[in-house]
Amino acid sequence: MNSESRTVDKKSSSNVQRAAEILLSLGAAGPAGMSLAALSGATGDAKAAVHRALVALANFGFVDQPGRRGNYRLGPAIYALANRSVSVQEMIGLFRPALISITAETGLSTFLMARAGLDSVCLDFQTGAMNVQPFVDGVGGRLPLGVGLAGVCVLAMMEASARERVLEINAPRMESWGVTPDQVRAEIADYHRLGYVIGTRQTMAGANLTISVPAEMPQLFNNEAAISLLAPAGGLSEAQIAETVAVIRRHIGSVIEMRRGAGL
Repeated sequence: MNSESRTVDKKSSSNVQRAAEILLSLGAAGPAGMSLAALSGATGDAKAAVHRALVALANFGFVDQPGRRGNYRLGPAIYALANRSVSVQEMIGLFRPALISITAETGLSTFLMARAGLDSVCLDFQTGAMNVQPFVDGVGGRLPLGVGLAGVCVLAMMEASARERVLEINAPRMESWGVTPDQVRAEIADYHRLGYVIGTRQTMAGANLTISVPAEMPQLFNNEAAISLLAPAGGLSEAQIAETVAVIRRHIGSVIEMRRGAGL
């Protein structure tokens, strides 16, 4: 982009526009980055002006330069902003009405679970009429990723290499729950076929059936949250399972549509 072809909005700041063009150019360049001379040519600005903008962007972490003479490239602040996680309170506020509605329609306990490092943590829950022992002790309860079905749901949405690393680290912890990495891998394969996770886990009170559906809002949660529903093992027919999954998906969809309607 040269200075003759670039259109400058008289109401905008030329410094801001220069910075934006630099970031766009570096984004297009990828990991290799660009030299000061190349950026000057791409933006149509003098090297001195581009250099001043690069220094300002670097001060905020939007640009970095490995070494004194290395190419410039996008800095970590860009990725941090792009992957900013929604606050816990925002997530709870969005999904609490869905949990209430799902439990009211099914009579079963529901849990909003989100990834916390190598664990999944309970952010909110609604207790159903059917007496089933949960795996977590209310809000703040944690399970190693892979032990609970919400954790399996989160693992299924991760990159394969990251997922395998988590399974490798968590394998000893899962063993104490009677869960194996191969079992989790089979459940992940079912997720990729069905779009949700279903399986049983053993508690001191007996076996539970868990259905877990992803809260797929990547712009907010980075695909690291899921809603789980607990039932006694063998307590739901195939038709009831399909109906229950449809109920969960419908209320998750309502949350997404509500945000779209609000322009968020």
